[in-house]
Amino acid sequence: MPQQKSKAPNGDKTLNGGEMKNPRIPTYLPLDQAARHYGLSKKVLTQQIQAGKIGAVQLPSGDLLVAADKNNGQDYQTKDEIIAAHFAHLRGQTISAYAASQKYGIHHQNFINWARSGYIRILAERARLFEMDAADVAYCAYVFKQKKDEYGGQIAGVTIFDENGNPYQVKYPDLAAQRRK
Repeated sequence: MPQQKSKAPNGDKTLNGGEMKNPRIPTYLPLDQAARHYGLSKKVLTQQIQAGKIGAVQLPSGDLLVAADKNNGQDYQTKDEIIAAHFAHLRGQTISAYAASQKYGIHHQNFINWARSGYIRILAERARLFEMDAADVAYCAYVFKQKKDEYGGQIAGVTIFDENGNPYQVKYPDLAAQRRK
């Protein structure tokens, strides 16, 4: 009888049985270590946890474990998840940088740069003209507009994508906001 592959509670295959759709596993730190990690006193960190700004779990022993990153895997979607939710119907369709610029109101050079960086799949290239995957283009436009709104239209110098093409997540949003002032 063949061995049945185990599944995670959400139906994903586990690591020993194959790939997982979402391999992000939250990391938790003890309160002392988390206070050093965030550069906060234990009292302020506890207040941040109580306010719901930083995730934490309490063990049966009473010890508190604090999320190592503020989003703790929450409210964060990968490129593939965003495309599946919003732009799957565009997958495999082509669009040029100029057509994308007209459609999304973003300068065509941004789309060309994102394609060269690997964030947008190039389906065909003819005489310096890229035919790009329309789902990837729509995704990049979507994230770009979110970041532009988040930063009040001042997007110069803002990192939009991480090295994997996912929306860039600021590790310390409060500190970043303070520095922008």
